[in-house]
Formats: sequence, C-alpha cells, structure tokens
Amino acid sequence: MLLFLTQMTFAQDKMFNISVDGGVEILKYSPEIGEPKPGGCVSVECQFQQFLTNNFGYGAGAAISYLTANYYISETIETPITDETDAGIPYTLRTIFDDFNEKQRSFLVEAPVGLYARVPSKYVHFIVGAGIKVGFPIVAKYDYSRGTVETRAYFGDDIEAELKNIPQHGLYKQGTNAGDIDVNRLQLSLYADLMWRFIFNDATPIHFGAYFSYGLNDMVSNHDATMGISKNSILNSTLTDKIVPICIGLKLGLAIPLEKGVKRSIFDGFR
Repeated sequence: MLLFLTQMTFAQDKMFNISVDGGVEILKYSPEIGEPKPGGCVSVECQFQQFLTNNFGYGAGAAISYLTANYYISETIETPITDETDAGIPYTLRTIFDDFNEKQRSFLVEAPVGLYARVPSKYVHFIVGAGIKVGFPIVAKYDYSRGTVETRAYFGDDIEAELKNIPQHGLYKQGTNAGDIDVNRLQLSLYADLMWRFIFNDATPIHFGAYFSYGLNDMVSNHDATMGISKNSILNSTLTDKIVPICIGLKLGLAIPLEKGVKRSIFDGFR
C-alpha cells in the first residue's frame, strides 16, 4: 500500500486546460403539438486537471455556455369553453398558429467536476472522462422570430359565428414578441469528454475531441402559460412537459502544464 501511494505521488501531472466547445443543442420534450428544432451550443471552459497516476485523475473547472433552440408550429388548437364564459354560453376557443417559430437562447455559468482516464504515448494521449455539471442561468430569453398566433371564439349550433379582434375578451392577433423564460435557477447535467492530446513539442500540448451533456432536471420552472401566447415562452406553456437540454459537439483547446512531481513528464521543458 505504501509503495502504491508513493507511485501515485511520483506520477502526478497537473495542467490547466483551456478549450472552446461548439455543437448542436436539442431540447428533449414532447409537446402536445408543434415540433422542437435543434439549435446551437458554444462554451468556453477552463479546467484544472490532475492525473494521480499515469492512467487516472480528476478535473474541475468553470465554463460559460451559450445555448439556443427553436420551436415550430403551424396548427390550430380548439379548446371547448363551457364554464362561466364571457359570452354566457359555451363556445370553442381557437388558437391559430400560422408559420409560428419561437427561438430560445440562454447563457449559463457552469461548474464541471469529473473523473478522467488516459492512455499515454510519446506524442498522443487518449483521454476519456465523465462527471456532473452544475449550471447557473444568467440570461434566458425567447422571441417569436416568425409567424403569428391568433385567438378566436367560435359559436356553433344556431349561432354559427366566429368572433375575433376583441382584446378585452382575450381575442387578438399577436406577432413578434420577446421576453424572459422562467427557468430553474439550478440546472444539473451529466457530461462526457473524449479527446486526444497531441504533443508536438514541449510547449504546445493541444487537445481535440468531442463532448456530450445530458440534462437531469427540468430546464424551466413552470408550465402554466396558456398555449404559450400570453407573452410567455412556449417552454413555459401548458403545451410542454419536462424540458431537458442535450448538447453534443466538438472541442479544441490547449493544456498548460503546471508544477510537476518528482517524476519528469512529457511537459518537461515548458516555460
């Protein structure tokens, strides 16, 4: 046991990773109608990484991430209104989405912590890692980037009439609109890294690879807005269920070696 601990001490490699990540984001949820569409994800990450042996170590750091996504719908929703109606008689509320698209975007500060394994060679290290990220949203916005949504009241039977453009009774047409998304203040996700670190010379260890993250909790704090048109994001509407962000992409960065242990490493000569 003492011999093993001694070897761990001598094999330490410490480094400071700076990387830029970019890829695709998907919001995983099942809306009653409409179609979620992928967006993009970009992040800048700084991470302290230490290998306690030649093959195993850990990493912890901080990142700023920018995420976007879209929701498209071109359908009509019909909702029977029977109790305590403004008109005094039952009617059908029609919500008409015409080529409607909502774009969502958010900035987060994230703190990833994980375990890493590596297969070293003279010029290339293969590294794989996984862990958990804690995210804190800074900004979460939406905007209706295209199309319109309109509410109308249809009276059937002997009346056969459709009323519209009566804003005081909730019947109106809405075009471009923007505002805040009500999000949870703490977001958790699992992540995985897969990368190759290239040692061209003692001063330029560059890494390239891929990353993946999967949200664990609901991105938004409520789903109470009526049909997503009450100046609220569709993500906060009754049309959506639990919303989970998923990101996949590529990463490119530079590893800056820090102080090493007694055993010299591939980074010797870096100044």
